[in-house]
Amino acid sequence: MIILAIALALAPVLALGMFVYLMDKYDREPLVWLVVAFIAGALSIYPAIEIERFFTTITIGRHYSDFGSLAIDAFLIVALTEELVKFIILRMLFYRKRFFTEPMNGIVYAVMLSLGFAAAESFRWLLVSNNVYNSALIRSFTAVPAHFVFAVFMGYFMGKARFTFSHRRAFLVFAGVFMAVLVHGTYDFFLLASWMPNGFNYLSFLFLAVSLVFSLKLILRAQKRSPFVRRRKWRKNLEQAQQQEFKDYLAGQKELLKKRVDQKRKKKKD
Repeated sequence: MIILAIALALAPVLALGMFVYLMDKYDREPLVWLVVAFIAGALSIYPAIEIERFFTTITIGRHYSDFGSLAIDAFLIVALTEELVKFIILRMLFYRKRFFTEPMNGIVYAVMLSLGFAAAESFRWLLVSNNVYNSALIRSFTAVPAHFVFAVFMGYFMGKARFTFSHRRAFLVFAGVFMAVLVHGTYDFFLLASWMPNGFNYLSFLFLAVSLVFSLKLILRAQKRSPFVRRRKWRKNLEQAQQQEFKDYLAGQKELLKKRVDQKRKKKKD
């Protein structure tokens, strides 16, 4: 049962990881560094948990009797802590690497970090759950895709910032963290409120679905910003031109051979 639950929890992690890897179609990242990002994301859950525990003890924290305390917990304690931890790792380990060659790389590394975080978080929940199968199933369709979405928002702006050489770079970095915290906090707020009397039932799932659509649009937009798009088009045009030139050459050789055969036949007749 536990093995099936772990497999169920990891399946969306692997699927989303493969998806973002394939979407990075112009200049794919070294697999070794993607694994490093995943492991770093998984390990980052420990400082995030300790920081959340610390702030929970000195604030009203997880008392969901009113929306104010709920907002503090969702946005400041959980979302801000987790996204800042992931941002620091992304900024320190990957942002300045020589293989960070296009805006799409920001999304790729942010997603791999978040998927590692989500995998470790799912495993942690399975250890304390009374029904591991249900917990794994629920997290497969909620928490894992949610962390994917948060990462896309952060990674998109981090990728833009990496290749922006002006005063706007700092703003774009801030925007990446802000958007990730905003989306993460809003999702958690609706999710926690749904368990309250007269709460926002199912609103968190609707918000997640809408956020997924936006994240896919950001991925496509980051793809178009790749400097390798023109190179690939140039290569394609060159290959087509070479193929056409080769076809013309073969046609010319065929025509020349035909003329020679005709000339030999005429000589034999003479």
